[in-house]
Amino acid sequence: MQGIEEYFFAENQAVPYSPTRRKTFLLHGLGGMGKTQLAVAFARRHQQRFSAILWMDGSSIDQLKQSFVAVVSRIPQDELTANVVESPQGDRLDTDVIVRGVLRWLSLPSNKHWLLIVDNIDRDWNAKEHDSLAFNPREYLPEADHGSILVTSRLAEMEDGFEAKLYVDRVDDAQAQSMLESNAGKELEGTSRSNVGCIRLY
Repeated sequence: MQGIEEYFFAENQAVPYSPTRRKTFLLHGLGGMGKTQLAVAFARRHQQRFSAILWMDGSSIDQLKQSFVAVVSRIPQDELTANVVESPQGDRLDTDVIVRGVLRWLSLPSNKHWLLIVDNIDRDWNAKEHDSLAFNPREYLPEADHGSILVTSRLAEMEDGFEAKLYVDRVDDAQAQSMLESNAGKELEGTSRSNVGCIRLY
């Protein structure tokens, strides 16, 4: 987790976190290596630094849009346009309206200190003719030059467009214990320390 923290917080250790420009970080590697757990541990450890943390399921276009629907109710309603506020209450839910509304909210000049996590973008949108559930991730990220974005993916092709990347082979002892402690909310004693791998930052 140290590499993630160094990237996001090297320039600014203040609480709340106030980066001077947009930060984009990619956690990638094979499945089952601990990418999601690292993202969870990072978000929990540093939740006080961010004004909002939005967690999106990127496993398919349908799941991603449903994630936008789920988070829109947690956004201050007076900071959303009327059509976005009304959409979840109507007979016909318009997920595209909600997606645009949330992206607009993330792009507001007055709203700069959020963390957006998009987890499990594992479908190759370049091969969309073979996978109707794939999507272009850039269409679902805010374009404003502020905020913090953390993405997890198995796709090596995702490397382009991210300012920093962490290739996760496997978590080592310290990382594993750190994630366990973060999830448990306390320091753990007597934990096993068998070696389970390493993490590379580049």
